[in-house]
Amino acid sequence: MGPGRAQTIQSGHKPKGSALSGGLAAHTSSARAGFIPISLTNVPLPGLKGIDLFLKTRVGSEGDETFTHFGSNSVRFGEDHRQRLIEQGVRYIYIPVGQHSRFRQQTEDSLLEITADPELATSIKAEIIYETSVELVNEFLREPDLAAKGGRLNKVCRAVTMLTLHDPTAFPHLFAASHHDFYTATHMVNVATWMVPLALAMGQTDEDRLNQICQAGLLHDVGKTFIPVEILNRQGRLTDLEWQIMRRHPRLGFDDLSKFDNISEIVRRVALEHHERMDESGYPSRLKGEQIHLASRICAVVDSFDAMTAFRPFKRRTLSVAQAVQTILDETPRKYDAEVVKAWIGLLETAEPAAGDVTATPPAAGRAQRAFERFRINSLARIHPLHAGGGGWVERAGFSTVAHNLSRNGMGLLSRERFAFGDALRVYMLEAATTRRYIEGTVVRCHEFEDGWFEIGVRIGLPAANVIPAA
Repeated sequence: MGPGRAQTIQSGHKPKGSALSGGLAAHTSSARAGFIPISLTNVPLPGLKGIDLFLKTRVGSEGDETFTHFGSNSVRFGEDHRQRLIEQGVRYIYIPVGQHSRFRQQTEDSLLEITADPELATSIKAEIIYETSVELVNEFLREPDLAAKGGRLNKVCRAVTMLTLHDPTAFPHLFAASHHDFYTATHMVNVATWMVPLALAMGQTDEDRLNQICQAGLLHDVGKTFIPVEILNRQGRLTDLEWQIMRRHPRLGFDDLSKFDNISEIVRRVALEHHERMDESGYPSRLKGEQIHLASRICAVVDSFDAMTAFRPFKRRTLSVAQAVQTILDETPRKYDAEVVKAWIGLLETAEPAAGDVTATPPAAGRAQRAFERFRINSLARIHPLHAGGGGWVERAGFSTVAHNLSRNGMGLLSRERFAFGDALRVYMLEAATTRRYIEGTVVRCHEFEDGWFEIGVRIGLPAANVIPAA
């Protein structure tokens, strides 16, 4: 069956009187119907080879989900199909849950082809590389078998290096694609994708060396796989004993990487030295100045920057980009290499200070810009899913969450509940001064973390705002 020939499948989920999953009605989740949404704007076409594709529509007064078979696994989904759907206002195409692993693997296998595609915007390349890297590192952290996954890690590093070497606007887009949550996988990918442009800015132009630097970033925290998970996920201050255990991770990572003949000296040394400081105040070996490898000094700056600016629920303090830069400057050259810090600040001046939407084609100056400035708010909030019915939107029972950033056109939430792309929400801000203020919008991103939290991206605005409050 070729693309465009309809075969309709009912999701089989009917609206019920009570909401499920903390207020999320069952029929609003495509995942429960066995489908995963893929953004048409960013979809890597090579990843769709041999995949069954579906479109979603809502029918009836209760908004039942219906999935129409758009393309079979025997017909290649091409650029003409994508553009036709986008012109018709379609934002997502859906693939069966059972084929998601194949889609991920094919995307990963095609990274170098995607990176070299002259027709693909840099922002889309950066996002595909970043998300693919996060998924692979998450897999590696669950099953840390470097012998089995080393080749795949090398492939994503080659993609980062290729993009950085051949596109002067790469860093703004890689920075914009990054998640600022400091979960181990996203942190390791942030460090890797930032170290390569920073090393290039400092005159490191050899492709093989930059590839090794990227691998060093991806694996700099590999020693944490040997640290008890209850210490890694501790929400409060570590005890003295826990801190001693945590400080072992550089040596543990170095020892583990040293078992492999194909791991370069740069990768091993960055794992060992990324917490060393210029004044001998670091650990584990209290190295000083140029005793610390340049790649380790580069890692120290971006590693610290990401730790300072990352947000996690209940984290005591999250710094803005400007605050983090000032903190690093205050500790330079005592702790950080002054030349590395100077180059890092120069890179940050080309990029906006938070992840989010970027223009597909950057301005002449090469600066990737957010459509609207995003502010960190870190506020308690309540999410109320909205259900289309009765000529308007019906508000379902809600549950508590954390709103961590806000812009003119969107907001970011951290939730214990999963949402589907396109779900409608009403978010009440719970700070004393804003008790009855709310924001309405639709879900455009749902990123799952290992410890059960979901990072939800919401685009502000609904097709209609006639909401009937819950009793």
